[in-house]
Amino acid sequence: MSEAGPEVAGYIAAWRPVSVLPPAAALARLVVERAAPPGRKRAGALLWSAARLADFAASLGLELVPEVVFHPSVIERFALAAPGLSDPARRVLRTNQRFIARRVVPQLHPPDAVLPRERGGDRRLPGAGGRAAHSGAAGAGGGAGLPGRRCRADPR
Repeated sequence: MSEAGPEVAGYIAAWRPVSVLPPAAALARLVVERAAPPGRKRAGALLWSAARLADFAASLGLELVPEVVFHPSVIERFALAAPGLSDPARRVLRTNQRFIARRVVPQLHPPDAVLPRERGGDRRLPGAGGRAAHSGAAGAGGGAGLPGRRCRADPR
């Protein structure tokens, strides 16, 4: 993990929101500094996400430490129950919170399992292996506006 640049570190240290409790903001600054975002915009997004989660955790009476606040169950509960947020905002916050959690408390967030990839085929024709499934009256064009045998009588 790379260290945040001096401009980003200064931005994180000076960040003081009025919308969350001061202890929640302090935790947000701590974890975002540890996450080492590459730029000021990313730092701002992560600070906002972390502060919202920490404020939510404080409202539940949870201890404001990274291991508790960034536990997967707390992140998911926040994503489901966060008041006053649209669904897209919830998804963005959850994604940012998971990003922070993987860097700050990696023991709680194991890496995602690698899933095998399948070779692509022609998805329109299952089992055809990319070949045209029918070679009937439609001809080479298959009725898709491609050059080949005409399906209708020529009006000329």
